[in-house]
Amino acid sequence: MATNATPQSGEARSSSARARYQYLTDTNAGSPAGELLRRYWQPIALQADVPPGGAPQAIRIMGQDIVLFRDDKGNLGALDRKCIHRCTDLALGRIEGGGIRCPYHGWLFAVDGKVLDQPAEASARLKDRIRAKAYPVHEAGGAVWIYLGPGQAPLFPKYPALQGTGAHLYTCRWFGDCNWLQASEGNIDPIHTSYLHQIDLGTAEMKARWGAFSVAARPQVSIEETRFGVRLYTSRALENGAASMRVTNFVMPNACAVGGFEGDLGHGGLTMLWDVPIDNEHHWRWEFIYHRSGKLNKATLEEQYRSEKIAGTDRMKRTSADHYGQDRASMNAGYYLGMGPCFSVHDVIITQSQGAIHAQENEHLSSSDIAIVRARRMLDEGAKAVSEGRDPAGVVRTTEANDFRDMVVVTETIAAGDTREALVSRVSNDRDFFAPLQSP
Repeated sequence: MATNATPQSGEARSSSARARYQYLTDTNAGSPAGELLRRYWQPIALQADVPPGGAPQAIRIMGQDIVLFRDDKGNLGALDRKCIHRCTDLALGRIEGGGIRCPYHGWLFAVDGKVLDQPAEASARLKDRIRAKAYPVHEAGGAVWIYLGPGQAPLFPKYPALQGTGAHLYTCRWFGDCNWLQASEGNIDPIHTSYLHQIDLGTAEMKARWGAFSVAARPQVSIEETRFGVRLYTSRALENGAASMRVTNFVMPNACAVGGFEGDLGHGGLTMLWDVPIDNEHHWRWEFIYHRSGKLNKATLEEQYRSEKIAGTDRMKRTSADHYGQDRASMNAGYYLGMGPCFSVHDVIITQSQGAIHAQENEHLSSSDIAIVRARRMLDEGAKAVSEGRDPAGVVRTTEANDFRDMVVVTETIAAGDTREALVSRVSNDRDFFAPLQSP
């Protein structure tokens, strides 16, 4: 069919790509992506960092400043960080009298933002006419979560990885010195696992912890849309028509569910990752590592992770000043990247190397990037839904929808003639696939 459309020049295409990516990378309040991400619960602090009797925590999320605290009865609260009186920093406040007291003039705020006391004011009723901005908070999976959107908060999603406690779950985070989106997209790129994370798996412990990743067979990636995001199928051909099938998920808008610590622990393991913007050039990478067996080697995990972090922080010791301490000799001795065995380190470094905000106009997407392309479109669609007053995909409003057994995460060999749909059906209909077992 004839068309009068004029092909875009390379410069015009680059300008269009740049504008589109900025549309998704800007998460400040009022921006399309910022309003989209604010419609979901987001992790903001480790529970261990907000103990009863602890100091208030200054939190920055999506360019917004929050003070997180427990009152003297242990109730958790999150308020705008600036006092509504004279904009003093409430992170300096005193915990007393059923709330947090501003140290400047003594105004006292409850966890719900109610003004409890104004000791220097002549009017006894002024405090009943004003209120600090408070946000819903929730504790799950070893983290504190916040809802920053308008109206009634959605139900907190009962994702499998967030149902575990104690020995079943390890929760941590890493500081990322780049925009949230390029980090999130790295999580739904199944091809990089065969390269970036290729390490020496000579020991039984390493094989059990990380599984086997081989570049011998070219993977084929296919996707399908789900009610919560995008399901990814990564297939590698084996002998006799069989295939190794890996099922992972993009979870709207900034999370993923991928293979966990399975190995000799068997089925029932998954890791969920959230890349939560601090501002437009920094983010937190949250990890929720779960296995139903309760046999996670948390001590080994903690030792490896802490060895890579600056003491007392969640920031890497490695910096770009010396190419992140890359040991090129080790690249021929079992470490593809030359930066040790820690997958989290690999991911943070490689996405930071793309720049503070990835220049999308310079990339050349290929067939293996279909999940990233679909996720970008879904984010666009989600932002459009929000602008029209509708819930975007994955927001949970009913208990019936809050069952995520269909968030299938599995790596399994399927026989010739078997289908990916049959594999997903088997797992999603198995009520015990991710159900926590009693710890030994």
